[in-house]
Amino acid sequence: MSDDHFNKNKGSILKLFTPGPVKVPDRVLNAMALANDTHRSKPYSEMHKLAVEGLQKLLFTKNDCLIFTSSATGIMEACVRNLIKKDEKALFLSIGAFGDRWYEIGVSNGKESIKADIEWGKALTPEIVKEELSKHDYAIVCIQANETSTGVYNPLNEIIPIIKDSGALICVDATSSMAGIKLEVDKLNIDVCLASVQKCFALPPGLALCSISSKALEKTKEVKDRGLYLDFLSIQKKNIVYQTPNTPPIPQIRGLVVQLDHILNQEGIENRFERHKTLGKRTREWANEIGFELFPEKGYESDTVSTMKNSINIDFEKMISTLLTKGYRIVNGYGSLKNKTFRIGHMGEITINELDNMLEVLTDIISELK
Repeated sequence: MSDDHFNKNKGSILKLFTPGPVKVPDRVLNAMALANDTHRSKPYSEMHKLAVEGLQKLLFTKNDCLIFTSSATGIMEACVRNLIKKDEKALFLSIGAFGDRWYEIGVSNGKESIKADIEWGKALTPEIVKEELSKHDYAIVCIQANETSTGVYNPLNEIIPIIKDSGALICVDATSSMAGIKLEVDKLNIDVCLASVQKCFALPPGLALCSISSKALEKTKEVKDRGLYLDFLSIQKKNIVYQTPNTPPIPQIRGLVVQLDHILNQEGIENRFERHKTLGKRTREWANEIGFELFPEKGYESDTVSTMKNSINIDFEKMISTLLTKGYRIVNGYGSLKNKTFRIGHMGEITINELDNMLEVLTDIISELK
């Protein structure tokens, strides 16, 4: 039986199948425990350089890659503060809770923000994007790659070229898919592609990162009242010499370097993407076998987080709490989807055998609850 309380001696002993934070591998934890030099030292700059170069390879980009001491929400706010002038409009194409959050960030910063609400469970389509773009001239368009609340993955290859043709900058939140699902930044000409590290990267929370185009950096120069902490230009200025404007969480960056080396040189980047595809497919097959209907519309299901409807009418809270006593954590639906859906995260370092073992235990629990 799992002890679901703070454990100051051992840390969590649960096996996490959540949409983040996820289990952190020992190689990362061990690296983070090593002694560090200061953030203005040559050793730090050498480490920072490795992180930037690794991110460029992971994202298939020659753009600058910036590191933030925040969650991904911090970079979402940075996009709003840095890329929208007072007389410009921003379009937020929302397919779930985190699209809604980005729009709320725009409103709270006093920017002229327009939200297109797409039915939760649905993905953006070229037709929807064209229709929304036809209504106004937009400075930037903000979208999710992978919507964590609904388990929907947007067809980026189809919709981003349409957005770019409109002349708008495109900002993509890839928080729950970066390092799990292939995303070629330069091929798609993405201006800002952002994520935090506690999901597919399998790192502890505390870092966020993004690629940023030269066009976005030039636009930033035109925007007044950008603030200080999230200013793209000040962060990029220090990034050129492989530092940050303010003191970063150095142990997390060391862990990022170790994990990028593993992804690129040990597991192999294409193997990692393929493993996540296998995990997503297996979870969807299991849901079909049990009788759960997937929440996302067919063809747009995520390979990193699966969201299932309560189509067999069982007590999700009881199911999740019972699974917790077996040493596994999955999560209920997000926000308004609580008890209407539940979510299984299959991202980071999870193997197919580990997933199968958890699903076997969960199947037994569901059989008892029916």
